[in-house]
Amino acid sequence: MPVTRTGALIWAWSNRDRLAEWGSFGLRAVQDVADGKGTDDTRAELRLRGALARNPRTRNLEVGVVVKSGVAVLTGRLTPEDHAAVQDVAVGTKGVARVDDRITNVAPNRRNLLRR
Repeated sequence: MPVTRTGALIWAWSNRDRLAEWGSFGLRAVQDVADGKGTDDTRAELRLRGALARNPRTRNLEVGVVVKSGVAVLTGRLTPEDHAAVQDVAVGTKGVARVDDRITNVAPNRRNLLRR
């Protein structure tokens, strides 16, 4: 299926928050390598981001993820069910020793129910 420039731009615009998150992660990863810091946290964060993106339940959720010293810091506003799914993925990710959960629970709304 051919992709037009317009289609790519529309996709990028509609996914700009997710692209910014991944871009921020990429910059942090490059900076850590340039500073000679260990790459264990970078690998753990990449694994966690990948696991969240692969999981059908967590794929489209807006969750901030940062891993420092083996601690995964999770941020965002999610329904309790989505929150639990993200926690399950984070706890099961290799390289994550502990989860600092800063996610705020919100009541489910019609948009969240339709997304499932």
